Amino acid sequence: MGKNIFFCLCIGLYGIKAIAQQHNFAELMQCHNSSEAPGMAVRLEQSGKHIYSGAVGLANINTERPLNVDDIFQIGSVTKTFTAVAILKLSEEKKLSLQDTLAKFIPDINPEFRYLTIDRILSHTSGLPDYLGDPSVSKIYDKYASIDQVIQSISKQPLNSEPGKKYSYSNLGYVFLGKVIEIASGTPYDQFMSNTFFKPLKMDNTFVITKGTSAGEVNGYTTSRNEPKKYINPEDSTERRWNVDRSWIYSAGAIASTLADMHLWQNALKSGQIISKENYNLMTSKALLNNNAHVDYGYGLDIYKISGLDSFSHQGQVPGFFAWHVYFPNEDLTATALTNIDTKHPGPALLDMIALQLNLSPKPVNSQKIKAIAASLVGSYRSSDSKTLTISFEKGTLYSQYEGENKLKIIPRENNSYSYECTENYFQLRENNGKHEIVPVYLYQGEQDALVKLEL
Repeated sequence: MGKNIFFCLCIGLYGIKAIAQQHNFAELMQCHNSSEAPGMAVRLEQSGKHIYSGAVGLANINTERPLNVDDIFQIGSVTKTFTAVAILKLSEEKKLSLQDTLAKFIPDINPEFRYLTIDRILSHTSGLPDYLGDPSVSKIYDKYASIDQVIQSISKQPLNSEPGKKYSYSNLGYVFLGKVIEIASGTPYDQFMSNTFFKPLKMDNTFVITKGTSAGEVNGYTTSRNEPKKYINPEDSTERRWNVDRSWIYSAGAIASTLADMHLWQNALKSGQIISKENYNLMTSKALLNNNAHVDYGYGLDIYKISGLDSFSHQGQVPGFFAWHVYFPNEDLTATALTNIDTKHPGPALLDMIALQLNLSPKPVNSQKIKAIAASLVGSYRSSDSKTLTISFEKGTLYSQYEGENKLKIIPRENNSYSYECTENYFQLRENNGKHEIVPVYLYQGEQDALVKLEL
């Protein structure tokens, strides 16, 4: 669930205070969250050392019960990483081959799907459609259904493309993989995951939700476009059919877990404890299309650079919850953010913390250096879409203002850079062919089009 909902990390004002200390993660959490609304829990670990855990917000608005770092959250499509590992585990046990077709495990499947191979389904290059936007399915997915009933209902659409032609994210494919796991192992998906991974790894608070919408004490919330600060139960949404029994999400997104358990999982995965290092390398390698082009996905993992650093990650959204789990292999940094609000991606907050830990952004400067930085920054700049940005220095404070918009306080940083409050995304002043320009640098999207200084 939720793959196509990408988070925007555009620089903006989040409120509260600037981050004065490089590693003040708690203050950063407060910048991104309110203690009186649904919130998030975050954990960072590097090279076997626990760096930070924190939680801000409410687990239940009615009771005002606060979130804590040990709470169980639904992780949505991060489940796909677990499902992919289960398939690789069964391949090691010779109970299936990645070249096996769906027909071997689901003989009565849609004829168009019969010859799709497991490896293509794992990498979302099989050509399978998704099913979450199918009106015939959304009318009935609020009621429990067995996996066979689910597969029968969601398998009626044609292929989007021929196998191997392009990357096309498909929850449908990962539901099929859950059924493949059941047939190959002779065990229901939830029991296989528990017996094979969760119990041996002592992931005592991780499980598959097989029925209903709840995983425990943490309530999930959503909002509407017209009332973004009114938090409602997903089943009460009038904008979309958002009451989804987790039996319909299954092996594509129905796992619930905790911060600590997610890090137990990551440590076991990268160390070769649960699958071979050869299979882990396969899982973390970009899949190839028929034309030998790579896609930014392996087996159950997004694979791309963030701020120039290699990363393996997955995000997940189910009604009421949003999650993002990311691992930076060269830095050996694992970071996880779990939320109980499905309209707020945890990525911006987590990336700010990652930036602090890995020194990805220029550091804020002390007050004695502000005047010198202001002298070089002050002026007007024109963006590629012809907007004018004015940077001013007033009573010892730097401000940024786009024409026709509110004036915002900015934080001066080293290397002729600045940022808005409560973000590690930044702007940097550079010289290019004799002209001064400001280059926005976003942690997720990288460098953006420069704004050129208007010379007097």
